Amino acid sequence: MSFDLRGQRILVTGAAGGIGGAAAQVLAGLGAHVVATDRTSCAGLAETIAATGGTAETISLDLDGKDKAAELADRAGDLDGAVLGAGIYRAIDWDDDGWDEAAAATLAVNLMMPMRLARAIAPGMAARGHGRMVLVGSIVATTGGSFPGVGPHYAASKGGLHTLVRWLAARHGPQGVLVNGVAPGITDTAMVGVHDLSGALARHPLGRAARPEEIAWPIAFLCSPAASFVSGAILDVNGGAMMRA
Repeated sequence: MSFDLRGQRILVTGAAGGIGGAAAQVLAGLGAHVVATDRTSCAGLAETIAATGGTAETISLDLDGKDKAAELADRAGDLDGAVLGAGIYRAIDWDDDGWDEAAAATLAVNLMMPMRLARAIAPGMAARGHGRMVLVGSIVATTGGSFPGVGPHYAASKGGLHTLVRWLAARHGPQGVLVNGVAPGITDTAMVGVHDLSGALARHPLGRAARPEEIAWPIAFLCSPAASFVSGAILDVNGGAMMRA
């Protein structure tokens, strides 16, 4: 029963693929009703979930402005949980032309957007005295960069996200809202798949990238009753690529 999510309504952003898509499927498999959103259609995901006996609804929305978080919160309705997984990765050096634009976009999507979403979603959870939020960070928040092309804009966006987890947990924990994060290592998704990761993976203790579902299951744990005393934590899911003292 500790992992049973029946009766839970959980929002997943960035659900069209990668970690977000895998998380939506795992959460639905545990009984949650998933509200899947992305800037591209999640219709295929909803069909896959329905085919395996789960339930999901979809919202297509590009979270590209400060008013979009409030719109998504309104359209999603009352939520028991939220997995804020939407993000972008722009591999560009800060000496290159276009870096300022890439950095601004990265910080807007990876940090400001989940901050605005949390601000829009948390009050409803707090009013009901229960909620779970899981933010998808990264190993680079600690290492500064573990694979080719990681610039300061991406590392800083994920470092800020980890700090946001702790701030939200301190603010909303007393109201029954538990906020945590996961910090994946290199994961086999389309976002990083276009880059040559052979050098980084050759040094990896497990010798491979994570599969998206290997990040999704820890996310589901943090959404579940089994994590009822976990708050303000960043769960490292990196296969030993970075080990804390």
